Amino acid sequence: MENQVTNKAELKIVRQFKAPQSLVFNAYASREAFAEWWGPAGSKLTLLSFDFREGGRTHYKLDNGGMSMWALFRYQKIRQDDAIEFLSSFTDPEGNITSSPFPFDFPLEVHNSITLSEKDGITTLTLYAEPVNATPEQEKTFADLNASMNQGYEGTWGQLDAYLAKVQG
Repeated sequence: MENQVTNKAELKIVRQFKAPQSLVFNAYASREAFAEWWGPAGSKLTLLSFDFREGGRTHYKLDNGGMSMWALFRYQKIRQDDAIEFLSSFTDPEGNITSSPFPFDFPLEVHNSITLSEKDGITTLTLYAEPVNATPEQEKTFADLNASMNQGYEGTWGQLDAYLAKVQG
């Protein structure tokens, strides 16, 4: 059997934070913490529900520049301080999965895997995301939006940096 190279639609971001691993993990695990930093820079987050556990769901609304959108995390695996896996989707206000509010064919579900590791007080966060049950067109859209998603996450990570600096004093 020969190895096949695939051009899979995926996103991988590695980012370092000047904070203990447990604090970075807790920024995802705590409703109060998550509400302070999640989302693109300049957007307003409203948490509609927050149930951080395997099988739990977090449903939220983002308001940005006059546009509102809703999204959902469905947690699959959580390993205390080390890893978080969840499916993310756009939703309607009631939490039903819907197509993207943007004028392109984005996957209905994206599997996200976050791993954390700490060395010398610096935590490395690795985010790996890929579409689930996506059409070829949705896979292409996801791949084409890589640079845009990286840029969006950079604003989110900046907010996480500010939150971590604040709670560490």
